[in-house]
Amino acid sequence: MKHLVIGAGATFFEALALGNKREACPPLMSDFAQKMWANYSPCPLLEHYLQSLGHSELGDDPRQLFYRLERAHQTNVERFMEFAWVNRRIKIESTNKSVPPGYITGLRIRQPGSSNEDDTALDEHGEYWENLLYHGVGSPLGLLMIQCFFENRVGWKKLRQSQMMISYLDSVDAVLNLNYDTVFELALEQLARPFCYSPNKPSGREILVAKPHGSLNMVMNNSGFTFGQPSWLGMPQPPGYRSFSGIIPPRLNKSCAQHPAAAMIIEPLNNRRPDHVIMWGVGLTESDVDLVSLYRAWMESANTIDVINPSAKVAEKVADICDTHVSHFSALDDWVESQQD
Repeated sequence: MKHLVIGAGATFFEALALGNKREACPPLMSDFAQKMWANYSPCPLLEHYLQSLGHSELGDDPRQLFYRLERAHQTNVERFMEFAWVNRRIKIESTNKSVPPGYITGLRIRQPGSSNEDDTALDEHGEYWENLLYHGVGSPLGLLMIQCFFENRVGWKKLRQSQMMISYLDSVDAVLNLNYDTVFELALEQLARPFCYSPNKPSGREILVAKPHGSLNMVMNNSGFTFGQPSWLGMPQPPGYRSFSGIIPPRLNKSCAQHPAAAMIIEPLNNRRPDHVIMWGVGLTESDVDLVSLYRAWMESANTIDVINPSAKVAEKVADICDTHVSHFSALDDWVESQQD
C-alpha cells in the first residue's frame, strides 16, 4: 500500500512542464506572499505586524518592506499568517494613508452581498481573516491555476506529470494533498480514475484523497463543508456556503485540531500503515509541524520512503523524522525510472 504526499512543488513543476514561465507558475513557499498579494494588500494588519518587528518607516506600500525582510530571512509568510490568525478578531485602523490604486485592502468586503440571508458566516470581528483567505489566497490562486492549466476552447490541459504519478497508484492507496489547487484531482479525472475526498469512505476502486489544508473547490458554512468537482474553483459560491473559508494558509503553530474540518479530513489516515511512502514536491517548512507525527507513524511501517524534490536537504529532513533510509530523487522522471528497474 502506497501513501503519496503532494506539496506545492508538484504543481509548480507541472506548470513548468506545460511551458509556463517560472514567474507565472503557482507559488512555492518562497514566493507565496508576492504571488498571492500581487493585487491585494493585507493592510492594516501587515502594518501592525511590521511595527511589532520594530519598523516604524513602512513606506507607501508596506508589502515591499515585508518582501525585503523575507528575502533577508528576517521573517516569512508563515510568521505573518500566524500573527494574522492570533490577531484576527482585534479592531484596528490603518496607519497607512494610501494604498496603491486598484488594490484590494484587508478591510474590503469579501464579495458584493451575502450568498444567503442565513449566511451568518463571521463573528463580529472576523472579517479581516475572511478577506485574507478570499482575496489574499483563494481568488489569486484560482486565477493562477486557470492561467497555467486552462486553454480557451480546449479546456484543462493534459496534466502529464500528475498522470505519470497516478499510473503507479492502486485503489488501496491514499493521497495526502497539501495543495489548495485541484491539479492532481483533475489529472485523476483525465485518466478516468475514480476517487473520493476524505472524510468520505472510498468504495469500489476509488482512491482516497485527503486535503486537510483545504481546497479551492471546498466550501463551508456554519454547519459543515463539502467539495465540488475539481474543475470548479469556488466562485461563485453556492447559496448558503462560503468559498475559501476552509483554507488553512501556511502559518506557524497551526494544528488540525484547531479546525474541525481539517481534523475530520485527516482522521481516516491516522491508522493506515503503508509500506511505501512517496513525498512529491513537499518542502517540510516550519508550518508542517502538525503533520510530522502522521509522517512518522507512516514511516515506521514503510519499507520504502521516497522523496522527490530538487533539494536534497528535504530528503535529509525526512530522514531525521523517520530515522531510517530515505531515497532522494531530484525530479519525477528520475523516480519513474527507478520504479522500472
